Amino acid sequence: MERGMTADQVLKALWRRKVLVGAIVLAAFAVGAAIVLGQPSVYEASAVVRVQPQRPGEDMVQRTVSELVEQRLLTVRQELMSRPVLQKVIEELNLYPDIVSEDGIEAAVVRMRKDLTVRVEGESSFELTYAHTDPQMAAQVANRLPQVFAEQALKSRQGQAARATQLFQDELVSLSKSVTDWEKKIAQFKVDHVGELPEQLEMNMRGLERVGALMQTKSEELRIAEARRSDLARARNAADSEAGRLESAEHSLAQALVGARSSWTADHPEVKRITQELSTMRERRKDAESRQWVERQERARVADLITAIQKDIDGLHQQAKAYQDRLDRTPKWAHELGVLQRDYEIARTKYQSVVSRRVEAEIAQELEAKSAESLFHVMSPAGVPVSSARPDRVGGMLIAFLVALGLGVLTAVVLEMRDDSIRDTQDLRERLPLPVLAVVPNMQGKVEKRVLMPATGARNGVVTPSSSDSPLN
Repeated sequence: MERGMTADQVLKALWRRKVLVGAIVLAAFAVGAAIVLGQPSVYEASAVVRVQPQRPGEDMVQRTVSELVEQRLLTVRQELMSRPVLQKVIEELNLYPDIVSEDGIEAAVVRMRKDLTVRVEGESSFELTYAHTDPQMAAQVANRLPQVFAEQALKSRQGQAARATQLFQDELVSLSKSVTDWEKKIAQFKVDHVGELPEQLEMNMRGLERVGALMQTKSEELRIAEARRSDLARARNAADSEAGRLESAEHSLAQALVGARSSWTADHPEVKRITQELSTMRERRKDAESRQWVERQERARVADLITAIQKDIDGLHQQAKAYQDRLDRTPKWAHELGVLQRDYEIARTKYQSVVSRRVEAEIAQELEAKSAESLFHVMSPAGVPVSSARPDRVGGMLIAFLVALGLGVLTAVVLEMRDDSIRDTQDLRERLPLPVLAVVPNMQGKVEKRVLMPATGARNGVVTPSSSDSPLN
């Protein structure tokens, strides 16, 4: 029968079963102490690493690595516990050989994650703690892990910088080809429309003005030549009539001389006079004919000059028309050339920008390589621990004692609650529905009995003896 118990009853139950309780406590404490003392000692070694700010700053050199080193502290725990870092340390230091041989490297990595603790300290440092049964190995791993982490982080940053440089180089090749193509298009366009380009507009205008001035000059020369030809035409008519008159007069004198010679001798004065007049007339005729030939030559020259001037004027008209056509087409080609040059300038600007960025990327890549050793600084290297961090043997022994004591008390309480013996009047009153009339006091001696007389028993002459193991005995 289960029932509640007071503190006094618990204490009495413990006292009555003190031997059993003591044995249980001692046995449980011995087992707990054996477990605590049997646990292997675990040593912890800690190292503190500071992340140095990058130098020079981004105001001097545009970096291609977008993530700052200080920002990696936000994910330093995940990176330190990543498989590449832990696997490299496990392989270098030959950690967990039994686990590696039985379950593979992945199980060893999982085990190492349990033994590793990473805490971020402040804004630019973190503390790494590693636990191991060997204090020398704990210190060695704690000092090696930051180095491997730094190597992986720097390798990642240098790889990112190299990829950025290569990306700019590839883009530069593409843009260089584009710029070359645009230059070829513009050069071919200028060849196809030479003389009609916007930069030749002033030259064409000056050429048109020069042709206009030449046309005026040639027109004036043509006017003078036409006037000269008119004068020569009038002079020819006059010369032709004079030569004809002189020729007729010479013919008449020749007939008169023939008639005179037939009538007189050669010494006759009349014959001499006619001969002299004929000779003079012949000279005048020859002189008139000579002037007539010169005038013919002059007329021919003037005619040729007029023809040449007219031809020059026609050529000048064609030149003027060509210049004018160039001027008329210049706005159209100027627009098309402007579009080509605009696209060329865009491609050229991109090319120059990428060239500048590639140079900065190369400088940033060199700086990443040169500043690798100074980015991560071990402020406090891990020393060899002299005392174990786990287990806490004093605390374990105390917990084992408390557990053993609780187990003993619990056993005594359970046994007491399952015991139906009546040991005092309180139990009697609770169990019997009759009132208690008297209680026989404890009798000293070897044989002690206590007789309780209930009210019904007194009237009927019945005496109820107590049990031999009652506390009233």
